[in-house]
Amino acid sequence: MNTSAFNITGKRKVWYALSILLILPGIVSLFVWHLNVGIDFKGGTMQQITFANTRPAIDQLRSEVDKLSLRGSTVQETGDKGVIIRFANQDGLDPHTTANNISAAFGKLSPLNTDPKLNSFQNIGGSVAQDTTRNAITAVLLTCVAIILFIAFSFRSVPKPANSWRFAVTTILALAHDLLFVVGAYSIIGHFFPSIEVDSLFITALLTILGFSVNDTIVVFDRIRENLRRTKQNVDFEEITNASLNQTLARSINTSMTVLIVLVALLLLGGESIRNFILALTLGVAIGTYSSIFNASPLLVTWQKWADSRAPQQAKRR
Repeated sequence: MNTSAFNITGKRKVWYALSILLILPGIVSLFVWHLNVGIDFKGGTMQQITFANTRPAIDQLRSEVDKLSLRGSTVQETGDKGVIIRFANQDGLDPHTTANNISAAFGKLSPLNTDPKLNSFQNIGGSVAQDTTRNAITAVLLTCVAIILFIAFSFRSVPKPANSWRFAVTTILALAHDLLFVVGAYSIIGHFFPSIEVDSLFITALLTILGFSVNDTIVVFDRIRENLRRTKQNVDFEEITNASLNQTLARSINTSMTVLIVLVALLLLGGESIRNFILALTLGVAIGTYSSIFNASPLLVTWQKWADSRAPQQAKRR
């Protein structure tokens, strides 16, 4: 079988090294800076305020909030006349009272900026935040297990020398790479830009990324299965895999580019409330496209070559 122009599997060590370079900064950041989690995961209060007239300077608003000595408080601009304030729940203080105090302080800044209006108020207790964290981790893990079982079942009839469980496990390894990259990137970005938080929408984005990346990977794997059925058994597995990658390369890139164009447009022009969600999707789709091409299938080849090298030893033992 002709392997086409790009020898992707032949340079798999280069892709492995690049993948390590991509996820290593994020892993270090997770240990050093951790994640900038929102109130969904740590508990606290979030309120959105809009001003009837011109909004005061953001530094003025932050100064007023600082005077209240609230733990973990942040003030984030939203739109032309709004702000979102987040703060940790204070011992012995009613969150509604604190929110009213903030609104009152904002209303006294200037006669031109009176009439701040509370548009939304959300309070999450510590136990609810723990449940959200546990449910988020469970959702991701169950999704990964379901993907392994589904792919192993779907590729159960794949011709030798391939193995259905190898397809399943390498898919999950590629997905783990994608998740580490996105979560690590959010750790770095959240450290320098506190408004970028990990919330429940972020988990939704991660699950969406898993589905998109798996879909792209399965397209390549399905072509490998088809080529294995069409070719003679003495054809090298790496050659078949590389040819399959080249045959699906244009489709994978074109599909991802159309999605990325829409996501970038939403990221630049969309509202503040969905920006974190769109940013996670953009990072996930980009890295998912990379891993489905340069990680998943090359890992299959590496595993197959390792299995082939072990075969003579196992035969001697028998």
